[in-house]
Amino acid sequence: MQKQSISKIGREMLDFQERLAKEYGYAPIGYNLFLGDVRQKYRDALPGWCKLNGCIIPCYTLSGTLIAKGYNRIVIGDYGAFVEFTSEQAVKSNMIVQPGQEYRITDPRFSERVKYFWYTAKDDSGVKIYFQQKTVTYADYLPGMYYVSPYELQVPGDS
Repeated sequence: MQKQSISKIGREMLDFQERLAKEYGYAPIGYNLFLGDVRQKYRDALPGWCKLNGCIIPCYTLSGTLIAKGYNRIVIGDYGAFVEFTSEQAVKSNMIVQPGQEYRITDPRFSERVKYFWYTAKDDSGVKIYFQQKTVTYADYLPGMYYVSPYELQVPGDS
C-alpha cells in the first residue's frame, strides 16, 4: 500500500473527538443543544469504504502496514467511530505495545483496571490500536476486541 496521510475530514473529526474527551472526560454525552447528535456527526463523516456491519477487506495503517484482515463492524460512540476487529482478524505480528504504555499490561495495579491495552503498528504511522479490556458507558466496545479509528486506516482501492 502507498503511504497516505490523514484526510482533512479525518483530522477534523479526530480533533473534535479529542476536544470532547477533554471537555466531557469520557462521560456519556447524548443529544446536546450545542453539539446536536455527536454520533450522527461521526456516522456522516465515515470514510466511504466503511461498512457498518463489517467487511473482509484488509485494513492497513496510513504507512501501509497490514493490521487487520477484515473487521466485524463500525462502532459509533460518543467519542468517535471505530473499526472493530477480532484477535483472529488482527495481524499481531505487525503490532507492538505503544512505547511507554507497557505498564498497562505488565503492572497488575493497572492491568486489572484499565479499559484497554494500547498498541500501535510496527511502522511510523503512530496509529492507536485499542485492545479493549472492559466495557464503557459511552460506546458499545466489547472486551477482547481491537479498535482503531477509520481515519487512521486505508484499504485497497481507497485513495
